Amino acid sequence: MRSIVDELTNELAELQTLVNSITPVNQLLAEHHDSLVRQYLTIRRRFDYAAFIVATYASFEKFAENLVSAYARLAASINKYKALPEKLTRKHIKKSAEILFRGRLGEGRYVGIQSIDVVKNLFNCLSEVPGYVLNEPAVVAHDLNLRYDELVSLFSDVGIDQIRNFLQRGDNIVKWYCDSNNLEAPPGSGVPIDIIQKRLDDLVERRNQVAHRGGNPDEILGPSEMTDLVNFIDALAKSIYALTVEVYLRNHHVKQGSAIRLQLKEGPYKNGTVVVVQRPMQTLYVGQPLFTFVDGSGARWGRILELQVNNASTDTVDGTPTTKEETVGISFNFKYPRSAELFVLNADDDVIWSPLPSSQKIERKNAEIGAV
Repeated sequence: MRSIVDELTNELAELQTLVNSITPVNQLLAEHHDSLVRQYLTIRRRFDYAAFIVATYASFEKFAENLVSAYARLAASINKYKALPEKLTRKHIKKSAEILFRGRLGEGRYVGIQSIDVVKNLFNCLSEVPGYVLNEPAVVAHDLNLRYDELVSLFSDVGIDQIRNFLQRGDNIVKWYCDSNNLEAPPGSGVPIDIIQKRLDDLVERRNQVAHRGGNPDEILGPSEMTDLVNFIDALAKSIYALTVEVYLRNHHVKQGSAIRLQLKEGPYKNGTVVVVQRPMQTLYVGQPLFTFVDGSGARWGRILELQVNNASTDTVDGTPTTKEETVGISFNFKYPRSAELFVLNADDDVIWSPLPSSQKIERKNAEIGAV
């Protein structure tokens, strides 16, 4: 799933580069000696706007569909088909049938998909065949553009219901709202949901207007408004991702028993990046993945940056039982919310965590050898 949000971030960075070029390029063209070039300014401005709107919406829609598809695929990898959310299985059956009956296989988003594959996958799902595969076009199917309500429905169908209730509290969407409105802090309940809905629905309306009217929109956004839209989509997507990561971590690690809950003794200190925990029975090491859940707004995750025992730094703390209760100081690279649960994993999960640099992997391996 990590690569999906990385791809969106890169695409939005390219769109911002386009936005940053508008003013200086227009200034150069306005001073050109050729009157034909100067006349091109008005045309160029309209079509720059059209390209920007279409590309922004397309990037966000692709992000949402890919994230839903990836999460459903992961859920299917650890659950029997009948154990998946009822809304997901119901949608999967219905949309798989529609794909077959509409006769659009091999076209558009269905390129490379054969009817035999759709039928086989559906049969394996309903027959509880181990290693079954979902028909992904059926999972991500939506009849309308991704306005707010359609977006909520798309994620809710795969078991991610938190978006409707908690999206406005996400770290990134809150930061965008404060930056956009020059606020030191958002309202107590987070960003007003009608603001999020209005901004997303406005993008969809602009996209539809461009699609139907080409380069003749009623209203063109200026560079500063474009920048704010890029920042909004970036914040919206990353807040959705944090909620999805929370559901993933709870289902795939906490419930499965692969996450180790640390017992907090002191802290947090240093703006929420340092805590003191009771020494666990499992090994801790620098670079180890850890995470927490922020009440009502998703997950935060990162890696251990430093470990301290008896005020001395160390690369690893083994899980050898001791005769007295000992504590371990842990520094990490995200802000820990007071009183939340804090978990570590014994091994990397590259679904969420970027790979460690090779040098850190070597240090980790040496630490393991030394602890034997």
